[in-house]
Amino acid sequence: MSNPKTTVVFIPALLCDATLYNGVIERLGDQIEAHVMLSPKPTMAASVADILARAPKTFALVGTSYAGNLALEIAIAAPERVTALWLMGCDAAAPQAGGPDLAGGLSTQPEAVIDMLGTVIAHPDNKDAAATFKTMAHRVGGQAGAAQATALATRQESLTRLQGLAMPALVLWGADDALVPVAAGKTLAQHLPHAHFHALPHCGHLPTLEAPAAAADLFAKFLMEETAHHA
Repeated sequence: MSNPKTTVVFIPALLCDATLYNGVIERLGDQIEAHVMLSPKPTMAASVADILARAPKTFALVGTSYAGNLALEIAIAAPERVTALWLMGCDAAAPQAGGPDLAGGLSTQPEAVIDMLGTVIAHPDNKDAAATFKTMAHRVGGQAGAAQATALATRQESLTRLQGLAMPALVLWGADDALVPVAAGKTLAQHLPHAHFHALPHCGHLPTLEAPAAAADLFAKFLMEETAHHA
């Protein structure tokens, strides 16, 4: 008798689409029922409401970077619907003042911002991942990216609001993430009551794009262990 599929909602990172997760979804195959959802709105609250209105009744939730912050807000808003969390490359602390105006740049000079992000988004040796990111970014477009960047820049910190989350969490980081350091991932995992932390060597900001096989295997093992734990 086969195990039932795990329903999983995947939210792509800023300027990314379903391609970010295709390799993982293909590798997981019949283990999951995948739903990829984008909601580029200028506030986290608006995207939370939109995703929850469209998502299945209960689901495991995956988010990378900006979408990791969004996933945390969804879990805080509706913890009874989120069965597990898989978070990558997101900074759960409050936004830092004085940083680059990503939203403004994406509104006025999207090509320049996409080119800049393409140079730092992936491990320097992974030119294919960087090129794939830029292709996704052009498809998503500057307007949607600016809305996502606005939501990210105006987010609430979430570290002090995580203690009530009972669902298991996989916190996966690229060991060479140039945008959000590994320390932020470890801090996030420490604040989540039931978290497992892993750092992937030779990997940058987008683990599912740069190392889909390793990322998928870790998620599959995580889901299997949690299923066995609750059996």
